[in-house]
Amino acid sequence: MLDAMRKRASSWFVRALLLVLIASFAVWGIGDLFLGRQDTQIAATVGDIEVPLREVDRAFENDRQALQEQFGTTITREQAASMGLLNRALQNVVARAMVDQHRRDLGLGVSDAEVAAAIRQDPFFQSAGSFDRFRFEGFLRSAGLSEAQFVESMRRDIGRNRVLDTFSGLVEAPAPLTERLGAYRGERRAATLLVVPRAEMPVGEPDEAALRALLEEEAQRFTAPEFRDVSLVTLTTDDILDEIEIDETRLRSEYDARRDFYTRDERRRVGQLLASDRAVVEAARAALDEGAVFADLASEMAADGLAYSTLGPTTSADLPPEFAEVIFALDEGEVSQPVESLFGWHLFRVIAIEPEAVQPFEAVRDDIHRDLALDLAIDQLPQLAAGLDDGIAAGESLEDAAAAVGLEVTELDAVDAQGRGPNGQLLRDGPSADILAAIFSAPVGETSLLEETPAGQFYIFRVNDVQEPVLQPLEAVRDEVAELWRAREQDRAAAARALRIMADARAGRTLEAIAAELAGEVLLRTTEPVTRRASGAEVGLTPEAVAAMFRTRVGELAREPVATSEGQAILRTDRVIVPDAAETAAIAEQVQAAMRNDLLVQYENALRNRYPVEVNNAAIATLFPADAF
Repeated sequence: MLDAMRKRASSWFVRALLLVLIASFAVWGIGDLFLGRQDTQIAATVGDIEVPLREVDRAFENDRQALQEQFGTTITREQAASMGLLNRALQNVVARAMVDQHRRDLGLGVSDAEVAAAIRQDPFFQSAGSFDRFRFEGFLRSAGLSEAQFVESMRRDIGRNRVLDTFSGLVEAPAPLTERLGAYRGERRAATLLVVPRAEMPVGEPDEAALRALLEEEAQRFTAPEFRDVSLVTLTTDDILDEIEIDETRLRSEYDARRDFYTRDERRRVGQLLASDRAVVEAARAALDEGAVFADLASEMAADGLAYSTLGPTTSADLPPEFAEVIFALDEGEVSQPVESLFGWHLFRVIAIEPEAVQPFEAVRDDIHRDLALDLAIDQLPQLAAGLDDGIAAGESLEDAAAAVGLEVTELDAVDAQGRGPNGQLLRDGPSADILAAIFSAPVGETSLLEETPAGQFYIFRVNDVQEPVLQPLEAVRDEVAELWRAREQDRAAAARALRIMADARAGRTLEAIAAELAGEVLLRTTEPVTRRASGAEVGLTPEAVAAMFRTRVGELAREPVATSEGQAILRTDRVIVPDAAETAAIAEQVQAAMRNDLLVQYENALRNRYPVEVNNAAIATLFPADAF
């Protein structure tokens, strides 16, 4: 979140550097640099710079929340760490520190005035065209930062960019190269097609020999996949959730413990008049006493530097203490006396008050019950799984061991590696991809070990039988093979007719004239412009047809008919659209970016050779229990 607020630090150039640095960690590794520091507040050192553990934790938490938003599901810190987000956050922060150390060695400092100007000019912290202290304070609270921490972070960002910006002027893509690439990549073409529809071609019916020959030719298409018959036992918290009972007394006790969570603090919507000069605010306060309208004063006294904005609804905790004390002492509609802050003088008026509200027990009872039941289920799940595992270890059958702990065995008759049945449909409530992978790598007749998926589902199974992949007999797939034969024969017939029509067109007749003569038998189509890298699907063409269009001069016919979604067509290239200057410039920027990245790789190698990196694995381990990884 912090990085997202810094417009310079979030530029493509900075991201490119960090990606290069992080990628290099993946290649070089940092495991050999874990030297066991004892200071658990320091995650790593890079040269003379100590990287605080809180920076790694904050970067990790930001990545975790971003991933949650992307997938729309809850991802715990432990799950995120197992997915590699903690390691990525560490690498990211260390990469930044390497550049910071180099900046220090270069003697590139950043003044307080530069930092203050950058903060004031950041659009995220502005309201009504000027710096909004409320927004700034709110951001610091949500990010868990003090003002001093944020200022120091901004100072590092500005200095880091000062180093990185030196690369932007070192690389310039040659104009001849970018012009030719721009012309090649950006060129678009449009065509006219005279289509012979395959569906209209009469081809009769195939004989037995033709069907058997096609079945052998397309054996892979008509081979049934391997199927397995499996006895499967799965165990999740949902399997035991409904069995857990919680008495009403405990539910109410938990409600009382969570009362603050279910309580919405009093909130207020506030109008604010702000000026840098105390005399202006006092004049505004006097005008209000004489009956002036609060919100209108800003326009009336704009020349004096008076500005109006609104805040909220907001709670007392969301405000700086000096503001909260004043605002929450006012009645609705009441105006405060002038209040001074670092950003000038303020007048506050309470527009509306939303009183404190508490959700009643009845409204949240089910949520509390599920939360408590889920906690108990999570505790009980490993015990049930261990009981099942013990039964198998004692020599019990899968069925008996499952029954002993109250679980059911699911019989999967003929499931393939994608979780489909013989009808090609996915099995309802079928196994996950992790379980299927284990099933299709297991021997027949043996009960597997008890395993757990990354999602926390325990499973154990026995493969009872295997049906090897087999070419299906013609009797079982006769209709599908016959349909394929007809489609191919119709396509051949359409291509043959298109060749005959093409000969007529090459003799001097236009496609439009031929289409008029053969109305009802052929189709005349025009395409929208496409680039040479387009698939063609968006305009009803195949990639081969697009390639033919770009091999053909304007006004000429392609050398042979091309396939389309409807049949076979004679193609005439009608237009060539040359990319404009803006498109060429965009391509030039892409080329320059690639060249700069090559330079950044060399820069990163130099930093690694210059500055030793020491990672404190003991500090990193304090973020999670030992078994989280």
